[in-house]
Amino acid sequence: TNELDTLYNTLLIVRTLSKYIVQTVPLDASARHFNSPEIVAMEATTTSPPTIALKHVSRYETSVDELCYYLHQFLIDSVVSPPTLKVHSECIKLLTVLISAQLYHDASRSSPYIAAIMSGRCSRTAPALISKLLHNTIREVEPPVQSMWSYAWSYVPFSGGVDTCSAQEAEFSRECLLLTLLLANHNTQADNPYRSALFTFGHKEANSHNTSFVMNLDKLYSHFCKEETNEGRTLLLYNLLQGNSNVKTFILSRTDLEHMLLPMLQVLYDAEAHTTHHMYMILIIILILTHDDSFSSYIHDLVIPSVPWYKERVLTNISLGGLLILVILKTIQANITKMRDKYLHTNCLATLANMSSKFHTFHPYVAEKVLNLFTTICKKYSKIRNTLLGLDTSISIDTSQDYMESECETLEDIIRMFLEIFNSSICYSGKNNPVLLYELLHKRDVFLPFQTHPTFSTLIVNIDNILGYLNQKLEERTESSGVSVNIVMEVIEEVTRAWPADRLQATPVLKFEYVEESQPEEFFLPYIWTLNFSNSSLYWDTSRITLNVFAS
Repeated sequence: TNELDTLYNTLLIVRTLSKYIVQTVPLDASARHFNSPEIVAMEATTTSPPTIALKHVSRYETSVDELCYYLHQFLIDSVVSPPTLKVHSECIKLLTVLISAQLYHDASRSSPYIAAIMSGRCSRTAPALISKLLHNTIREVEPPVQSMWSYAWSYVPFSGGVDTCSAQEAEFSRECLLLTLLLANHNTQADNPYRSALFTFGHKEANSHNTSFVMNLDKLYSHFCKEETNEGRTLLLYNLLQGNSNVKTFILSRTDLEHMLLPMLQVLYDAEAHTTHHMYMILIIILILTHDDSFSSYIHDLVIPSVPWYKERVLTNISLGGLLILVILKTIQANITKMRDKYLHTNCLATLANMSSKFHTFHPYVAEKVLNLFTTICKKYSKIRNTLLGLDTSISIDTSQDYMESECETLEDIIRMFLEIFNSSICYSGKNNPVLLYELLHKRDVFLPFQTHPTFSTLIVNIDNILGYLNQKLEERTESSGVSVNIVMEVIEEVTRAWPADRLQATPVLKFEYVEESQPEEFFLPYIWTLNFSNSSLYWDTSRITLNVFAS
């Protein structure tokens, strides 16, 4: 214990001094503070008589390399236990502090600390370090066996009992997660051994080849299913789905996806209580998942008994796919009225488009919400377009021409995407979705202005054809009797049993694939540092920071 205390105190002092150095000293000079310069005697042969000259040989790069390497080795080789936890935590904090040099200096300058971590001996230990950090992130600590007296002591104020240990374990888990994200999201355009290790590990139960390491992906998946969704965990899931095909395949094969998706959908639903970047990452994760046809089909078969956090109405026995559509629709509506972020609604609509060919067995409420939002958007578009054409003067004269043209263009893009989604659903899954057909028939008038619209006329051919066919069959049935909901549904179900494929024009399956930006670190590094500021116990002097980090 004394040796561990000495090591902990030493690391604490080194970390404190390092933090001051990287914040205040120029990069070129800061690494020299880790060096103990050697003085080497050299014989001069060009003078007579020969004289001895002394030369100071700087080895600071090697010293930084050695420090980072030994930190790696301790984290990899030492077992995490209650006595060693604080030492492991200090090692992670010290590595984080060394990497943070980029926060305080010109981003174009190469950091000797990152160079040491990304190359040499450290690079060879990268897979083992990422493996250990991930295991520490998801590890479940067994509570220590305690006597009656130790239980009593844990309830004494300031005694540092079980609750304190749990808090330390939770903080240590966050530190490991954030360091993993920092290491994997540097140098994304160059050779980053940590990123490669994160993107190539596999499941220990599978016969994986060419993997950096293996781990229990069941435990990793359980980590992503925790009810309290935090941004670091979401960002790790994004990294793995985007870059690690082994993890992506494993997750898509799960039959309990509701445990992972429901907490994320709740974050999107309660968007005002969360950061915009957290919303973006969840939407991208869902977009990546919906690119897989089996996922899009499966979530419509998975029934959720109840959704207590959904406030608009009581939802019972709704499919996971239906709930996902409701949350996406709410996000689109909020974005149109408040945020007006084109990138956000593009991702939302791309997600719906990816699912459209697999839509089936809609809950009536889902179909109603889809058509209600589409109708609202169409009315707003029509009003703005008529104003621009001089046919409507009800919009305030203070509204600029440029704003209305931009708004009109945005709404036109949204309507185009909705029409493509309806078209795709009718062509590929219409016979499995009578409830959606009912709502389309009920709101048929909203499509009439688009028949002669230069942009939309070709997109509503299939919609017009199938709705006209349904209307014809409905008129034949109701010539001698009145129309009721039951009769309409009977007619629709009869038509779907003998689906008139010959009336539909061939249309390609809608598929939108997420492609990461060419320099992802420009977004992710500021984001990860922002998470460090808000989740780490370290104090950061934000007044000195030059990197453009996001507001927390």
